[in-house]
Amino acid sequence: MSSRGYPPKGAEAKRKADGLAGTVFVSSPRTDLVAVRWTAEDGTGTLLYSGEQFARDWELAGASRAKWRVRAGAIALAAMVGIGLYGGVRAWESIAAGRGHAATRQRGSAATGADGRTLGDNDGALAARACSRGADTYVRSIAGKGFLWVGADRPDERFNGEVAVTVAPGITTSVSDKLLLEDRTGVFKRVELVCSYNSEENEVLKYWIADSGE
Repeated sequence: MSSRGYPPKGAEAKRKADGLAGTVFVSSPRTDLVAVRWTAEDGTGTLLYSGEQFARDWELAGASRAKWRVRAGAIALAAMVGIGLYGGVRAWESIAAGRGHAATRQRGSAATGADGRTLGDNDGALAARACSRGADTYVRSIAGKGFLWVGADRPDERFNGEVAVTVAPGITTSVSDKLLLEDRTGVFKRVELVCSYNSEENEVLKYWIADSGE
């Protein structure tokens, strides 16, 4: 398996297969997630990858490439340690609770998106609905009334059902770029809201605001 690398947030990138240009707007070793916002003549969109998939399918443009390579080795080691600890905790919790969950359904084949990480429509929609329902409550807890949603008029539209990525068995991560938070000067700025969801228990595990330090 090749080393996983996580590019810096804001880095310009180009897809190796067809030269599609994109910008990294989430880079999170903790959740093994890289989100790329792309723009082309026929529209715009968002693609989600693991660090390994991003390194395989994309290359950084210009000076960003050298900086990324220096950081990739150290970050990859930290990510591997974090994943190992997470797996150990999950195993201990499973034994302590006496749970022996059997698979209750066979997951449908993944959608044939360009990123290779997009879930089937049902799983993605389930995660999006659960994450959308609790998004307002979380945002109010950190921002009071100083926030706006763009392109999400209804509470069930906060997250996109077509964009979700598996980070551990039964655990998915979704990213919404529809949130604007008010800063101390009264200016609303776009942020990325991340939601971790447990598909086996049908519950949201947590929310957080993504930043370049994750």
